[in-house]
Amino acid sequence: MPLALIREGDRARVKAITGSDAVRKHLGSLGFVSGALITVIQISAGNMILGIHDSRVALNRDTAARVMVDPVA
Repeated sequence: MPLALIREGDRARVKAITGSDAVRKHLGSLGFVSGALITVIQISAGNMILGIHDSRVALNRDTAARVMVDPVA
């Protein structure tokens, strides 16, 4: 499931990153690696503020759609 479909307040674990090598490298440098735990802090106008590795990262909807995740209960 793409990260863009996760709701505010939910948590998910990164499964894979899709897209070009440049996109995968950029997201990897931000901490979006397989197995990383993500918390959706806020969604506003399609942009997402995410908690990952004790940091906050903002992604737009298109970039968030490149991150495949599994929801965590």
